[in-house]
Amino acid sequence: MAEPHGTPPRVLARLVTQAALAKTHLSYPDYIIKSFLGGVFISLGALTDLVILSGSPVLRESNPSLAAMIAAFTFPTGFVLIILTNVELCTSNMFVMPFTILQRKTTVWDLVKNWVISYLGNLCGCLFVAGFLAWWTNTLSTPAQQAYAVTQAEGRVNVGWSVNFLRGVGCNIFVALAMFLALGRNDYVSKIYSIWVPIWAFVILGYQHSIANFFQVPVGMFYGTDFGVGRYIYQSVIPVTLGNIVGAGLFGVGLWWLYGREEEVVREAEKRVKDVERDGGESGSSSGNGSVPPGRLGVT
Repeated sequence: MAEPHGTPPRVLARLVTQAALAKTHLSYPDYIIKSFLGGVFISLGALTDLVILSGSPVLRESNPSLAAMIAAFTFPTGFVLIILTNVELCTSNMFVMPFTILQRKTTVWDLVKNWVISYLGNLCGCLFVAGFLAWWTNTLSTPAQQAYAVTQAEGRVNVGWSVNFLRGVGCNIFVALAMFLALGRNDYVSKIYSIWVPIWAFVILGYQHSIANFFQVPVGMFYGTDFGVGRYIYQSVIPVTLGNIVGAGLFGVGLWWLYGREEEVVREAEKRVKDVERDGGESGSSSGNGSVPPGRLGVT
């Protein structure tokens, strides 16, 4: 019987560890530039989604689910760019860094440094796109598009605090899953597919991503929302960010419990995979393990 093509979860967990360790060795200039670009890339995907959805008022009225599904298909563009260019996204770091803290591979200071720099850098990148590449360029050129930019921003803020918190939890479970799956793929097609499906799903479901909201809410505010910065921070930034942390934490703790607790177990799994690779998949003792393609540690 042929060996299944793919990477076992235990080996993926080891790759998560190595990716986190690589982040701890980034210089401050690298951290800042990568974080800024992460905010730019995720905003470009969100802007594409917004242009399509805001420009389809008839479809939104007649079949809102279909309109959301079609527009959401373009949203993962930003995540793909982030993964393939190996830049920083704070919400994926919310999964990676606690995972390695539980393994005692990184410190709390490593986590704080990573989260603060990537969060603020992502914020700056998002505001750059919202102000210069969306509002100033008049990308949302019609009154209908501008009106919807306001509507969607108000829909993200004028809801209950607990609603936004739970939407943040749901969102980052999908984001962490997308990153975890992408680690197990070496070719671009498989990696893009592994990212695209979970991200597409969370957008369709209406879950909230704290970093993407740094683009989606300010761009609506530029056209005149019924709330100010203070309400936005209290009703959206705080609950969604906390929800993202909890969502990534739940996923990370679960994976750590299953696959990351025992380093020797992970090493043994990796050794079995290499044995299968060397023996051409003929060894029956290593059934169920695939090969580990090289070059995956750059995934952020």
